Amino acid sequence: MSRVAALLVTATLLAPSLALAAEPSSADKETARNLMKEGDAKFASKDYAGALKAYQAAHAIMQVPSTGLPLARAQIERGLLVEARDTLLQVSRHPKDANEPAAFVKAREEAADLAQKLATRIPSLVIVVEGASSDVAAVAVDGASIPSAALSAPRKVNPGSHTVTASASGFHAASATINVKEGANEKVTLKLVPADGSKPPPAPSSPAPAIQGGGKLRIESSAHEGNVFIDGKAVGATPLEVPVTAGVHEVEIQYPGGTNEKKQATVDAGQTERVEFRPSPMDEVARYRKGLHFGGSFSPAMAVYTEGGAIMFGAAAGFVMNIGITPMFDFRTGGTLTVVHRFNENPEYQATQISVVVPAMLRVNWSPWFSSAAGLSAGFVADLQTDPVLYGASVGPEWSLLSMCAGDRRQYEISFSQGLRFGQARRDFHQLVTFTYLSL
Repeated sequence: MSRVAALLVTATLLAPSLALAAEPSSADKETARNLMKEGDAKFASKDYAGALKAYQAAHAIMQVPSTGLPLARAQIERGLLVEARDTLLQVSRHPKDANEPAAFVKAREEAADLAQKLATRIPSLVIVVEGASSDVAAVAVDGASIPSAALSAPRKVNPGSHTVTASASGFHAASATINVKEGANEKVTLKLVPADGSKPPPAPSSPAPAIQGGGKLRIESSAHEGNVFIDGKAVGATPLEVPVTAGVHEVEIQYPGGTNEKKQATVDAGQTERVEFRPSPMDEVARYRKGLHFGGSFSPAMAVYTEGGAIMFGAAAGFVMNIGITPMFDFRTGGTLTVVHRFNENPEYQATQISVVVPAMLRVNWSPWFSSAAGLSAGFVADLQTDPVLYGASVGPEWSLLSMCAGDRRQYEISFSQGLRFGQARRDFHQLVTFTYLSL
């Protein structure tokens, strides 16, 4: 019992000392006052980075509402919305004291109001992991791990660029970089591929050493990655960060579809300049249509002989070979079989035409959804139910003033085309409504 009593006496004697130790000293308070003045001056001059540093130091000393509110305002100006709201909530929940200064009361009220308004500005990421169950996948945002139980909920992040990674035992790791705007709710899907002995995706290269007296260029492309050239020199694919000398640099990006874009960026010493690109809508289509692709077509058709007579009706079918040259131009050929017939009660006025032709068309893509085409077709044509039967070679112009596309890769097409045929058979004018599917 004597030992217990001794411990109680010692604790009683130490309690006042511990309480006093928690209270900032006079020197601490004076230091905090000077830091707050420094922060206010830098905030007024829009040096938000300097203001944030000063306010952080002052709040670390005092931990009171009147130092927390300015810190949160500086965090907001620096785009640290998540951290700012956390600071504001701490200020609004700061314990009340009957004898506290009026400044504490006002700061607490302003913090509660600002925290409520700031909530709608904070963006979020919805992360979906495919290929492996979410309970075994390790997911991180900007290097910070996310508990598997929290993956189903939107992840609050600051506006700007974020890198999301996922890994699991027996799978290749996956990553994606996305740029998030204020108030947005973005979805990121990471697909984990089983490590079945196949070659894993290439690991990111080590960052290049910094250049003395220079800065960095951060090049991003949120929609699709592209190859980057700085001052005409290839430096890799987006996203990447490249050390450069201070000054003006020309940044060019080339996308898989064939489009490219150039921008100028000014880099200050010791700073990182962010340059963001986005592929053109035409590149979204061209990346799939580039090169050789095959497809099929079907067309209700009608034709009329140029010398006169009633309209013939029928259909056409064929195979299509499309060569994507640039985002704007395609070359298209293939083969088409067309059968049309003039229906009449009198057999003397009936007519049937069969043609097998090979078209050669230049297709002009005006937009991802609309295009036109023109060219020639040549082949074999036979006019039946004539005496004698007329048949032989045929050639003539073909054109399509309007073609419309659909599908996520614009693989479905409907076109309204016309053409003329001349040759050893009877000359005709024909018109088709063609439905085409390209296997992209």
